[in-house]
Amino acid sequence: MTLVADTLARFKKLESARGQWETHWQALAEVMHWRRAAFTATGMTHGGAAGSRRNRRIYDSTPMLARRSLSAALDSLLKPKTQQWFNIRPRDPALAEDDAVKRWVEAAEERLFEAIYDREAGFVRTSREIDDDLVTFGTGVLFIGENETLDALRFLALDLKDVFIAQGGDGQVDTVFVRQKKTARQAVQAHGEKNVSRDIREAANGQNGQDADKEFKFLWVVMPRRERDPRRGDSLNQPFASMIIEVGSETVVEQSGFHEFPFAIPRWDTSSGELYGRSPGMVALGDSNSLQAMGKTFLIAGQKAADPPLLVSDDALVSAPRTFPGGITYFDAETARDFGGRPPITPLQTGANLPLTREMQQDTRDQIWQAFFRDVLRLPVAGPQMTAFEVARRREDFVRTIGPVFGQLEADYIGVVAERCFAIMLRAGVFDEVPDVLAGQSIRFTYRSPVEQARKQIEAAGAAQGFQLLAPLAEAQPEILDNFDGDAMARDTPDSFGIPQDWIRPLAERDAIREQRARQAADRQQAQTLIDAAGGAANAGAAMERFARAGSAASESQ
Repeated sequence: MTLVADTLARFKKLESARGQWETHWQALAEVMHWRRAAFTATGMTHGGAAGSRRNRRIYDSTPMLARRSLSAALDSLLKPKTQQWFNIRPRDPALAEDDAVKRWVEAAEERLFEAIYDREAGFVRTSREIDDDLVTFGTGVLFIGENETLDALRFLALDLKDVFIAQGGDGQVDTVFVRQKKTARQAVQAHGEKNVSRDIREAANGQNGQDADKEFKFLWVVMPRRERDPRRGDSLNQPFASMIIEVGSETVVEQSGFHEFPFAIPRWDTSSGELYGRSPGMVALGDSNSLQAMGKTFLIAGQKAADPPLLVSDDALVSAPRTFPGGITYFDAETARDFGGRPPITPLQTGANLPLTREMQQDTRDQIWQAFFRDVLRLPVAGPQMTAFEVARRREDFVRTIGPVFGQLEADYIGVVAERCFAIMLRAGVFDEVPDVLAGQSIRFTYRSPVEQARKQIEAAGAAQGFQLLAPLAEAQPEILDNFDGDAMARDTPDSFGIPQDWIRPLAERDAIREQRARQAADRQQAQTLIDAAGGAANAGAAMERFARAGSAASESQ
């Protein structure tokens, strides 16, 4: 088989194997994220066409509000745009305190942050779409690249219904297939007339352009390149191959490559043997469907209570019942006497218990909010009603519950974003010249988040409790404190409590201050010694003088 035929066959296999996932995603989208409700044919019936209504099943918005709340929490906890959420560190700890390295790193961090949040890059908008997909479906797909003029970053959120992924031998996603549709005119503009098939050329150049907007199917695939020459730096010899295939004619219309895998594919939680992630939305799906059924039933029950059906005896009314405000209904007086003077029209009592229905709804809403971590994501803070021990325990519960999930998202999501963007900008020569001491050295990224900060605050609280325990022993045996590195503890404190790093002196400046203080102390000691010595000499001279005068007086008396 040719490369194109092999690629298409592989895609068809992945496409056919994903049916169960798409059915599941469709059910989630219809109650939580209806803008994405187009995974299956049912989804098209519920509004797959552009501009059509897609929220026909929504009677209670709690699932959508809970999804939006967790999505917003992800943004503020993982990648807050109001503060720099990553740090660049040399892998060699000894280099981290070099002044030239620190200046270069600080400048690189600032430029990288500005480039990611540049308006043209579109990171804020696209990452919000990824967050929504992640908490609803368990998987998001973010493309990280450059714009057409190669002078800015470019982020693109891909719709999960059109994206298919595959893993490599190490269990990491290294292959992405993306279904695309382009009109004949768009295909010619994007790939060039000579690269597209004859059908597309004829449609684009047809009489009066009537077929220029006819759509054709394409498949974009990014995967590890099978054969390449590492010595050549052109796009066709880069580690990851990029190929766009016109499906109908099996024509390759574009080929290129990437230095790194250009996608961040975060997955909320994965199970062994499954490609796609599972989400909090999946946990809440049963309650979400129940809540919609309750909402529909409650609306009907409330309508019946406000405008109940009527019981009317046969041939009792002169005219049809007029139930609108101010309406007058005429009935036969003799019939009223037969009914004991009661009107022949009475409401039908259905026996509905509206307060009980409301309680059931609220219980279900609470279950949905818990599935979306509403209580957990409220970071514990100290208050007048809480002891320090209670605050520490709540922080421990927070880290234990949400920490593993955020650790995975840091690696598969914001970590990929930071590292891919850094590599693009480094190749483009955006950063200052790398210091000689850092040249050829590898770097790593660390991330700031409330989760990591809470974890460090737990460590700080543990240290404080430890010192309280050791305090009585230290009074009796002060040398116990020699086991602790006070400088290391002091320099870790800013990370634990959000103190700006600019407030911390560099090690060289700190050591210089200590050396100056030691010299001043030595000078004072030396001066005091000289003073003491001079005072002793003066006292000795006075004694000798007194001794001499005493000797002279004795001689004179003789």
